[in-house]
Amino acid sequence: MILIDVRTIDEYDYDHIDGAILFDIREMIQGNFPNYTKDEEISLYCESGNRSMMAKKLMEHAGFTNVKDLGSIENLR
Repeated sequence: MILIDVRTIDEYDYDHIDGAILFDIREMIQGNFPNYTKDEEISLYCESGNRSMMAKKLMEHAGFTNVKDLGSIENLR
């Protein structure tokens, strides 16, 4: 499983889950997505759960088929 933090670099640098990869949701909004196969298991999180929910929808619209929204970073502690 790939764990992606969709927050900003400042938020990520301040605090993130070990092993998480940073991929700012603003990149997805611009049509750029992580370089993984479309069926790879990907889990997303952010600060409150709003951006990860939006990122999940954007990724699914782009053809990713195995994306899970984990919600808030606090859910993972």
